[in-house]
Amino acid sequence: MFKLDQYKFKEEYTYYMLQALKVGKKEAFRKDFLNLHPTDQMQFFIELDEARRSRVYAFLSPEEFGDIFGELDPFIQKTCIAELDRHYAIEMLSELPSDDAADFFGLLSDKEARSRRDQAAADV
Repeated sequence: MFKLDQYKFKEEYTYYMLQALKVGKKEAFRKDFLNLHPTDQMQFFIELDEARRSRVYAFLSPEEFGDIFGELDPFIQKTCIAELDRHYAIEMLSELPSDDAADFFGLLSDKEARSRRDQAAADV
């Protein structure tokens, strides 16, 4: 694991991750992305458009994405939840540390929280 801002070839490293996403090279992306410090993973992720974020969701397990999700700004967390497949979202949220999950659910309105709870119950 390394900090991208301390790496001499930061732009090239980022370029190759974007290329791997674009052409669907899952293992190459995973290797490079998961080798980054969590702060750099989050920064890379929030700069992506929706199509590329969707590819990241497909390339990472719910648990791996949960590590990033817990560090995201609350507005971006809500955006991600809306983009995620329901089953993936439920698995990802269930893998979060309890304090991160509580923080996220605390952001939801009562209506949104009930909707999420009802969807989760229907899936069980």
